[in-house]
This record gives sequence, C-alpha cells and structure tokens, in this order.
Amino acid sequence: MNSKQTVSLPLKSVNNARELGGYKTSDGKSVKHGLLLRTGRLDNITDEDIAILRDRYRLGQIVDFRMAMELAGSDDPTIDGVGYHHLDVIDPSVFGSMNADIDISNFDLIQMTEMTIKSGMLNEKMYIGFLESDFGKKAFSEFFSILLDTEPGRAVLWHCTSGKDRTGLAAMLLLSALGVDEKTVMEDFLLTNDYNAERIAATRRYLTEKRFEEGFINKALLIFDSVDQSFMSSAIDHLKKNYGSVEGYIINRLNIKQNDLNILRNKYLD
Repeated sequence: MNSKQTVSLPLKSVNNARELGGYKTSDGKSVKHGLLLRTGRLDNITDEDIAILRDRYRLGQIVDFRMAMELAGSDDPTIDGVGYHHLDVIDPSVFGSMNADIDISNFDLIQMTEMTIKSGMLNEKMYIGFLESDFGKKAFSEFFSILLDTEPGRAVLWHCTSGKDRTGLAAMLLLSALGVDEKTVMEDFLLTNDYNAERIAATRRYLTEKRFEEGFINKALLIFDSVDQSFMSSAIDHLKKNYGSVEGYIINRLNIKQNDLNILRNKYLD
C-alpha cells in the first residue's frame, strides 16, 4: 500500500469513510488533511457523526453521485451551512425500459443484482461508459467546479451508494489532477476491498446460503461491496490512449482550464 498512513474518518454510521489527506504528489507535495472526504451513503448517518463532519472537518459541501432512482427514501441529511449537490453520473438509459423514475427502495440485493446484470453494463468498460457519457462528463465537471468554489479550509465530501465506483472515479480524477501517481491512485481505489471486508464476507455468505452460483455471487459483490482493479485500469488506459493522460481528459472533456488545475493544487496541496 501507499507509504502514507491511510486516514479513516471517525464515523461510526457511514461505510467506506476516509480522506485523501497525506497522499504524496510526484513533485513532493502532499494532499492537505481534512478537506477531501470520500464515503458511502449518508442517509443513515447519526447526529453524532454529523457533528464530527460539521465541527471537526468544517464540512462545506456534499456531492451525491447516486442516480435519482437511488434517492427514494434515502435522502442525504440537511446540515445547516452545508451545500448539497446531486450530480447523477449514470445515464438511466443503460437500464433500457427501466428509467430513473423506477422505485428501487424495496428492491433486495438479488433483484438489484439481476437488474444490473440485465443492463449489460457490469464489465471492464463500465467506468469508461461513466466517464464518456454526457451524464458523467457533466457530473465530474461540476464536481471540479464545486472543489474550486468551496471556501478555503472547508471540507468537500463526495459519495455514491457504496462509495466505491462513482466515488472512486471522482477520487481518481481528483488525485490525478493534483499530481498523485497512478500507482497510488490505484491503491486508494482498492482500499474499498479492505474497508468493506466484513460486508463482502457477509454478502458472500448470504448468497452462498441461498445457493447462488459463484459467478452470480461475484457479480453481486462487484455491484454492492467490492472493486476490481481491471475496471479502473481500463478506465485510466482509455483516458491515456484517447486524451494523452487523465489530465488531458479533465481539460478537454470536463472543460476544466489549466489555470483552474493550478488553483486546485494551490488550494488542496501543502
């Protein structure tokens, strides 16, 4: 793993909660601590954990990358003085006849797995699809704008449902923009498998008891709990092949100017 000590967020009610502070850049700088927070869903967060985000991290903005269909009955908390931004990364048309208005609030793990498999998007090109769709480009471009506009010294927290795929892509783009090397970016991405180890084991145990085949179980784990290095590798390779680098994608497809990247680095690096 990266030589820096990964910093977990001291939140008891939020899964996969950590920050990017401490990662080193290729020119010897470090990501500032306490400002860039990545987590899983926040709808079950306790008042105690809200107080930690508000008081200890001076939380300024929440970015929610979930689909509209994931929000039903699972809204983020309203926190005084904290901005909220819903930025949908996934184009709902990938689900065919199923659209963003579908109510999945009562879907169980098996139904959600079957729906996602049916969509055909669960493969090594999935992240490429997110990055190249109009939805993804708009969401990630606005994510960078929020980072640039947030008051200095106040934290930005971004999440999706499990804090691994869409959240992981946002972290990959941000860390790359800040000058963190690809090996470290990948290590941060794969930390989800450590943070979600108990959830991964529980999901596997549940589906094994239900007598599902190994192939189905592995797909369910990728949808809900775990990450696969090949997904991110394919995405990064795609960006390098088509735009020269991750930074090239950020500049040419997200329309973030080079000067804005310089401002971002000055703001979030020591």
